[in-house]
Amino acid sequence: MNVALGRAAPAIEIDRPALVDLILRRPEPVVVLEAPAGMGKSVLLRQLAARTGGLVHADVAAPAFEADCTRVWDVPADGGAALPEAFTAGGAKLVLAKRPETEIDGLARAIVYGRAAVIGPADLMLKSSELASAVSPRQASRLVARSAGWPLLLPYALGKRLDERLLADLFEHDLLQQMPVASFVALGEILAGRPALLPQPDALLPLAGPSAEGTPALRLEHLRQPLVSAYGAAWTKRTADAEEAAQIAAVLLEHGRATEAITTLQRAGRYEAALDIMKADKGFFYVYRYGSAAFDTVLAGFPQDFAFAHESLIICHSLQALKRGDVARARQLVSDHFGGTANQPARVFGDPAAYSLQFRFFRIIMLIYEDVFVTDDLFEQIFGLISELPADAHEERGSFYNSLLEFYIRRRRFAEAEDVAVRARQHYLAARVPILQFYISLHRAVMRLMQGDASEAQRFADEAAADLRACGFESPSDARLLALLQACVDYEGGHAEPLARFLSFELDDFSHSEIWPTVIDLALHYGSQALSEHFSTIAARSFLDRWRVYQVHNRQFQAMIDIREATVLQNGNRWQEAAEKLASVPSRISRDHVMSNEALTRLQGRDEIALALGWLRQLVFETPLRPGLDRQLSAILGNLEITGRQRISLEIWLAYIAKRQRDPSRSRSLLQKTLERAARLGAHGPLAEERYFLAELISNQRVQDFLHTSPHIRQVLRRLTDAGLASSPAGARSGLSRRETKVLMMISEGGSNKFIAKALGVTEATVKYHLGNVYRKLGCKRRREAISAARALGLVH
Repeated sequence: MNVALGRAAPAIEIDRPALVDLILRRPEPVVVLEAPAGMGKSVLLRQLAARTGGLVHADVAAPAFEADCTRVWDVPADGGAALPEAFTAGGAKLVLAKRPETEIDGLARAIVYGRAAVIGPADLMLKSSELASAVSPRQASRLVARSAGWPLLLPYALGKRLDERLLADLFEHDLLQQMPVASFVALGEILAGRPALLPQPDALLPLAGPSAEGTPALRLEHLRQPLVSAYGAAWTKRTADAEEAAQIAAVLLEHGRATEAITTLQRAGRYEAALDIMKADKGFFYVYRYGSAAFDTVLAGFPQDFAFAHESLIICHSLQALKRGDVARARQLVSDHFGGTANQPARVFGDPAAYSLQFRFFRIIMLIYEDVFVTDDLFEQIFGLISELPADAHEERGSFYNSLLEFYIRRRRFAEAEDVAVRARQHYLAARVPILQFYISLHRAVMRLMQGDASEAQRFADEAAADLRACGFESPSDARLLALLQACVDYEGGHAEPLARFLSFELDDFSHSEIWPTVIDLALHYGSQALSEHFSTIAARSFLDRWRVYQVHNRQFQAMIDIREATVLQNGNRWQEAAEKLASVPSRISRDHVMSNEALTRLQGRDEIALALGWLRQLVFETPLRPGLDRQLSAILGNLEITGRQRISLEIWLAYIAKRQRDPSRSRSLLQKTLERAARLGAHGPLAEERYFLAELISNQRVQDFLHTSPHIRQVLRRLTDAGLASSPAGARSGLSRRETKVLMMISEGGSNKFIAKALGVTEATVKYHLGNVYRKLGCKRRREAISAARALGLVH
């Protein structure tokens, strides 16, 4: 054995007689040593030549055939060689060495016919037994582990100083730049810590190979840094060539790396090929398969002139704008490319021949972000799209039903909403797009919250969380949606801390992320209620003002905020301001409309119903004895678009009116039924919002005793009391009557005697009489002192 070991040795040659014997004993006439640089192929060829008494042939042309002789051929790396058929026929032996990327004409055919054998890296790697005669067995094992059996690295394993810069250069030029594309991409996946598809088990030896767990892993972890540096340099050079970039992109797709494949093609200027990959992933559905970050990356890689010349990319950029909350930008993009009528839904869906199916389908999704009220006629036109979709177009069909789900929820048509939600989820399951399944589960949870069913809302919130975990990419905006949903479910169950925490730490990021109007409605309602209940009316109004900037030009969105602000003012006992805010909402639904119209059963639309309920609540406070008010409340209870939460509030108002109209039996019956249903559904939220009316309803000890016979109601009342519901009106603690308390609250918020008289349906002289009683009972002499006393009593904030 001829071994040269030492720290200063530039190279180490080890006699490998066992391997030489193995090669010579192979029955095939041609034996191929195929491995990357540094695997000792040339050294082994010299030992073979010495054993057989020949020379190493190192030319592009094959050595001459000679019967009963063994020829040794070191094939040059630049290729162009051919295997003579004479060697494959037998009668002589040819041992050749080549790199994996070197092509030899006729070799593949010889291997297929069993006339040639390949000895790969796994056989050429050093074994501990081959070093045992020179060093101890323990040191031999350490050297093999340190070098990964790669002869090139043996000097470094023995302690020679490692120059990482030179090693990176060697990796790049002698290995990575010539490595077959499939192996090159697989190595990149391994370096990035991702699962890799190896073209064959030993394709990456000695750099990487199967680990103990069976998955490919890096074998030279201690040399990761120079290898990563070399890989980056090789990647830049190899992908600069358009043809090789296309090959690399194709392999990346096999690894499931669509975004990397697209960006590779984009850097090489192959934009059409990059767009083809996006189209294969259904165009704008790319964002749902790979996430917003990947979507933004691939869109940024297309030049503007190229992007604006392709309909599919215009649609993608429009969706990107929508997801950033910039509806105006999306509308501008659509108008510039498709014409002004593209922003008129009735024109788009009424003239199918004028617009592509892809655009019309996207236009449905755009309607969601625009928060447009969908009329029955427009609904009918939209439904025609489903007949144009193939049965197996699961993403499109699922998203069609998903869009209808949003529209149905806004119109409070929950039965239809649930039906399309089930259909959408079935299609998304078939398409295997978890983030779209997440949206369905999220909306089903929101529906249950609207219906006052916190228990079922929690079930769908858990389902949404599982869908989000299965996405395979990070989606911070959707995680915030889920966090808000869970906080609202907790709040509905009587736990305010998670929602308060969300409003304190997550709100700013949340308000600038992708949010659909239904979820905005959820955020506005629960956020303002929590802040007004646990902080102050000022905090709740500030919260709503921050949302106004979200869609400052969307009048429907502004109306939603105004209605919610009026409710906050009512909850803060600022009823005059609430009336002014309700009156400022541009709508046919006014105080006079509600007072004179009992046909409330036929009201449609989220905002019209919410505005009508706001006025009815105002009337219940101001004039609970008004004739016919209970009939109006009963009429709107029959409206099929009323939510479960709204139904609970209406029944509490009816119970309040019955009590004020001296019908305690009906009042107790209504209150008992409402509280039992709220307890069964876990709906604490709507009860908390009606604390003003509930406080008076349960102030009577006989009523409390009656209600406490139910353990479920007892638990609900305990939660409300713990959350701050007084057992009697605040003014009663100072001896004020209900009417006197109401007058005190109204002057505290700036109401004039004339306004109070009109609101309460009495004369100004009666208002002055009540004020005189207030001054006397509170020890005040003037209006300003009474207002200070009202604040001290907690009647106003």
